[in-house]
Amino acid sequence: MRIVVCIIVFIGASMKAQEPTGACDAGVASFNNRDLPKAQTLLWDCLKLGLGASAHAVTLSQTYRELKNYDTGLRRVGAELKANPDNVDLLYLAAFLRYRRNETKESMMLVSKAYRLAPEDWRLHQLFALNYISFAMLEPAKLSLLQAIHLNPQNAELHYQLARLYFTLGSYVDSIDASKQALKIFPDYSEVYYNLALSYEGSGNTDLAISSFEKAIELNRKYQRKDEAPLIDFAVYRRMLGSPQASLPLLREALEINPRSAKANYEMGELFRDMKRYEEARKYLDLAVSLDPCDPSALYGLAMVARLLGDAGQSEAMLKRFKEVSARNKNPAGVGQLPCF
Repeated sequence: MRIVVCIIVFIGASMKAQEPTGACDAGVASFNNRDLPKAQTLLWDCLKLGLGASAHAVTLSQTYRELKNYDTGLRRVGAELKANPDNVDLLYLAAFLRYRRNETKESMMLVSKAYRLAPEDWRLHQLFALNYISFAMLEPAKLSLLQAIHLNPQNAELHYQLARLYFTLGSYVDSIDASKQALKIFPDYSEVYYNLALSYEGSGNTDLAISSFEKAIELNRKYQRKDEAPLIDFAVYRRMLGSPQASLPLLREALEINPRSAKANYEMGELFRDMKRYEEARKYLDLAVSLDPCDPSALYGLAMVARLLGDAGQSEAMLKRFKEVSARNKNPAGVGQLPCF
């Protein structure tokens, strides 16, 4: 979940009442100005001096999320925890960094220790939820998010994460309701509009799905956020509704943002196949396969386009790989698993 713009707003709003000074204010200002290395240094000073509020630890965690210097963060927080092993902010930060590194068990151990010290800390319930999702434990994740929202009802990110979870569970009405709660708090939350689009699509409301896709894309452009996902899914939806020409500029914009998006290249290939522009379709499907050789859809799509172009050799080779990858995907445990190319 990419929620940087929104996090800035939430953290800034929560700090107005705290009126922190010095390194804390400067750290938040640097974060809002996107000077993340400086923000990271200042917010560490803020935490070490004990001047800040819990929101400052959240802001600090987001600098690591953006910079992805998790190893540096873990070394720093590990050293600080040796001196202050029961500091909840430090435990939260360490748990967050472990979660971002997909070290879910270690993250849960740290969150559990922090929870014993501060059971009413909303951040810990949010991290419980995120870790539960990593374990595919969606019902406990929902309960943890609901508890986090109970403790911090004005945090739009929590409502958004609950909306995403409801969408994953196929509860489109609940997902729409949670999305609307997030938008009441932060009306320019582009990811929420993207989730609304998917939820309206799932519930069969075409008009609201289209308008929500358009709003998500509009906000991403407004804030210069490089997120190709809404463009790709909107293009797929447009093609599904029988408007291939409307899909083309969306996919071109997606590929401008991320030329190495396997999904965008695959969808562009499929679109050109529908338009009977087979050479162009093969170019994009070839690239999609090279970027994600374990995607059976791209392999099958390339096999079909090669057949339409009269290239029986490539078509047969891609169909063979398609069957092998499909067999591999049916056996995710790895027993007798075929290699991916």
